[in-house]
Amino acid sequence: MSGWQEVPIAYGVKLVFEDGTVVNWFRDSRRRTVHAEKNPHGYAFPRSAASIEEIRGAMEPGGVERALLADERGVPFGAFDGGASPNPGPGGWGVVLPDGRELFGGEARTTNNRMELTAAIRLLEETSGPLHVLGDSHYVIEGIRRWVQAWKVRGWQTIAGQPVLNRDLWERLDQLARGRKIVWERVAGHRGHPLNERCDWLVAKGRAQASGKGRE
Repeated sequence: MSGWQEVPIAYGVKLVFEDGTVVNWFRDSRRRTVHAEKNPHGYAFPRSAASIEEIRGAMEPGGVERALLADERGVPFGAFDGGASPNPGPGGWGVVLPDGRELFGGEARTTNNRMELTAAIRLLEETSGPLHVLGDSHYVIEGIRRWVQAWKVRGWQTIAGQPVLNRDLWERLDQLARGRKIVWERVAGHRGHPLNERCDWLVAKGRAQASGKGRE
């Protein structure tokens, strides 16, 4: 385990490790929030910690694997992401399952929203029971949490009276989520969260295949 330096910051301390990892540990009031500012080795830090030892534990051999398994309540983690570049254009989706398996794919002509929905669908298709879903998509997270119920009441129309886009995928996602205990959590994209970063890499791999630039 590499050494570290502690640098005071507002409401907490910045931990600067010798291996290039930088972690902000916010300790104002009762919060003990952990944010990986730089995470070049993909450590799965807990979202909160009562001590520096808990943060360092994620950097020990096997710490990443343990942290990726489940949240503090024991609910398994699963992660998804998707995107197209340009939008619309070649797109990819990626999923990390609770057992560590990874799925990816893509389409030659699609959109960001369809790829994000496809990723969420594939995650639910491959799992069962309670699940803690992590994703950086406002569209999917807020859609499944709130919007989809209102759309169904209005006959799959928006509040403006327009047909809901990507209805086929929304109906499938809603069907898969129905009756399951699922926590939908939005995480910040490209901010060092190891599951989100891995999904982003899988998205790029799927997009490359769909555009004919990848053959793995």
